[in-house]
Amino acid sequence: MLDETLVFHKTALGAEEIGGPSRTLAAKLRRALILVDGAKSVAQLAPMFRQGEIDTILEELQAAGHISLAGGEVASSAPAAGEAAPANSPLRFDEAKRAAMREVMDRLGPNGDSLAVKIERAGNPSELRTVLGEAERLLSAYLGAAAARAFTQKIGRDFGG
Repeated sequence: MLDETLVFHKTALGAEEIGGPSRTLAAKLRRALILVDGAKSVAQLAPMFRQGEIDTILEELQAAGHISLAGGEVASSAPAAGEAAPANSPLRFDEAKRAAMREVMDRLGPNGDSLAVKIERAGNPSELRTVLGEAERLLSAYLGAAAARAFTQKIGRDFGG
């Protein structure tokens, strides 16, 4: 059983799998790979899958070279405690993408996979805004206008850039 405090991040191979046209992973593994962001612990990922299945999924992704243990230098680029990242910083943009992917997956489950991939692929704030507009329309269609508004408020339209 994996330590619940472990945090994984995508390797170059994992990022290529998500960003590239070829899809070699099973849907469940792909969804987990999308959710692995270098911030969520095993304990935070576990509720998004059937009970007891996260260990096998993460071990399989790690064995295939798609993820590895996180341990990069986050502190040097993160803002000081109590200080927000500047609105146009890469850190803020990445935070917005992660939050949007998490919300889409939480609200739509596996039905949100393709939208989460689009969010992951957004290369700049303008592209992300376009995809978030699509997410808002999709959420409105599937879950109603109130859910779409809640999503928009949680992610925020003006994350910077």
